[in-house]
Amino acid sequence: MLQTLSPEAWEPADEPRPRRLPRGVLSAFAFNLCLLLLPIAGASALIVIARDQLYSYEFSQSGAREVASQVARLNGELIQIDFDRQNQWDGLIAMELQANDWHAARGFLLSGGGMLPRRSANVLNRTADATDAELEIAALQFLNINTRQRYQELAEQRRAHSPADPPLGDAADFRLLAQGVLDAPENSVLQFILTGYALGLAGELSPRMAHGAGALLDASRREDYPEQLSAEVEALLMSSVPYARYVQSASDNTSERSGVDYEAAFRAAVVPAEAAKVRTLLDDVGAMGEATSRRSAAIMLTHATTLRDLPRLRLIAQSAGDRAAAAAKRLPRDGRLLTAARGALRMSQDLAIALGIAVLALAGLVAVVVAKIVQGALDAWRAFTNPHDEDDLHDHMAELIELGGGRTWRPL
Repeated sequence: MLQTLSPEAWEPADEPRPRRLPRGVLSAFAFNLCLLLLPIAGASALIVIARDQLYSYEFSQSGAREVASQVARLNGELIQIDFDRQNQWDGLIAMELQANDWHAARGFLLSGGGMLPRRSANVLNRTADATDAELEIAALQFLNINTRQRYQELAEQRRAHSPADPPLGDAADFRLLAQGVLDAPENSVLQFILTGYALGLAGELSPRMAHGAGALLDASRREDYPEQLSAEVEALLMSSVPYARYVQSASDNTSERSGVDYEAAFRAAVVPAEAAKVRTLLDDVGAMGEATSRRSAAIMLTHATTLRDLPRLRLIAQSAGDRAAAAAKRLPRDGRLLTAARGALRMSQDLAIALGIAVLALAGLVAVVVAKIVQGALDAWRAFTNPHDEDDLHDHMAELIELGGGRTWRPL
């Protein structure tokens, strides 16, 4: 049975109250807006960092020791049986000596602080400012007699006669490659373009860049050379010497008497802006080779996924030296070696804007949460200290009823 209220049970309000938004609507709107802006601004910052390559991997003496220690610890992960660490460490060095890879053997020797048992490692790590030469002498004492003797013999041979890396190619080799590219366009042009760069046909190369060209060619012949890196390198080289442009240039530099002037055709086909990028690439790879060896630089390239990884590998090679050569040879190609590099973030205008929005959104979220906690605590305190405050109850819980005639009514 429905109960009806008589008109006397209602009385008009003395003054019409202004309409207000329900409690909490504004705070909920602010919270949801900040919750939406925060991930968008964070993702935008990551995109800007990746797009503009804002991480710089510059060599410094202060950071080099940390990178070298990290690479030594990565080499320590190659030890499979913990109670036999010293014998396994000795066996890795002996294995590299047998393969005539002195740089990898020296790398494991210098990594003794991260590979040997704790007591022996503490002996090597107690002198923080020791040079690699001093550390090498100290670590030799932990090798068995045969391995130590073999290591010292190979070191003496290298000091007496340092092996030279084979040249990339001479002018005659370049002409054969150039003719082959014209005859069979489907063939890879990597060796052809790198040989042209090594001969200075795309601008003068420093010895380091020439060294890098050789290491890059060696890496491209390895079975574990990453496909994505290979595609990016070849695309960069092709953009610096476009095939169609080279064919046209070869046609323009052909005479009936002497045939095609391949060197002049190559020079005319070079795109200077793209050639500058290639020289930067060769300088990065060459720096890796100078810090270790051409063979080790080629192996290190197998740990890269894209061209953006090369500055990190360069920093690792310059900081860790032969430790990096040993790690590159034995560690799995899972990106673990790249984690040893520590870069510095450079700020740009776009990044500053994205980070500013993210900080404001995070501050807004925190402010709304704190405000709601404080409000809830105050409401609880009021309810505890004055539970029969009818006016407060009416202010917070009374529901306005709008009737026709423009008059506002409320329950008695």
